[in-house]
Amino acid sequence: MLAIEFSFNLFVLSGLLCVAFVAGFLVRMGYSRSLKLKITELEKEMLSNHADILELQRERAMLVKQMKESQIPVIPMNNLKDENEKQAAVPAEKRKRY
Repeated sequence: MLAIEFSFNLFVLSGLLCVAFVAGFLVRMGYSRSLKLKITELEKEMLSNHADILELQRERAMLVKQMKESQIPVIPMNNLKDENEKQAAVPAEKRKRY
């Protein structure tokens, strides 16, 4: 009664090992496929965003080019900021009063 005998069939044990290997492989393959789908979706989103940014930059460049070529005097927005800083630097006594 001290020794308990187990009899294992070698074919059943190797069959279970193969089934476990295939099941693990299929689970891992499904997981990696879902990750690849997420990566491709994010890559498409990034390409779309970069295309939008490039389109906006192209439009801005065209507007700047039109502004430089136009005969109508246009004051750029960044120059207004510089003028405000220059006015702040001028003492109050020398400023024009309207």
